[in-house]
Order: sequence, then C-alpha cells, then structure tokens
Amino acid sequence: MSKISISRDHSLDHDHLITEVEHLADKLVEKYGGDYSWDGDELNYSYSGGVNACVQCKPDSVNVDVKLGMLMAMFKGPIAREIEDYLDKHIR
Repeated sequence: MSKISISRDHSLDHDHLITEVEHLADKLVEKYGGDYSWDGDELNYSYSGGVNACVQCKPDSVNVDVKLGMLMAMFKGPIAREIEDYLDKHIR
C-alpha cells in the first residue's frame, strides 16, 4: 500500500476551510468516483478501486492522508500533485 501525506498551514475561518475541503472532495469524486462523508471536522473519502483518504481540518492547518491500493499506487504522483495544487491555490 502506498501513502500520501500532505499538510498545509492556513488562515481561513472554519466555514471557509470546510467549504474548500468539500470542493476538493467533490473534485475527487468527479474525477475518480467514490464517495465522502464528514465526521466532525474530518472528511473521509473512499473509492472501492483502492483509495482511502482522510482530511483533518484544524484551526490553523489541514492534513491530508491518502492510502492507495496496488492498482492506484501507480497514480501516486499525479494524485499528490493534484491535491498539492488545490491546497496551494485554495487553502492558504
């Protein structure tokens, strides 16, 4: 199993952060399929093709942890870049 871990500091208010993280999840669902749900300030995304992700929304940071199954591991680089690009553009 391959893992991606990305953290970013931010200065967003709670509601704006939640909205931006949900937009990221919507983008992943649109591109890769799967589904997500909220558990408090934690978004959990899963795709039966071998992706499980958790996004922790904290007052001054956001942490993204992704576990990729064998088939999806070959897309680790592009998936990580897409997440990093989104965070760099929308969560500051």
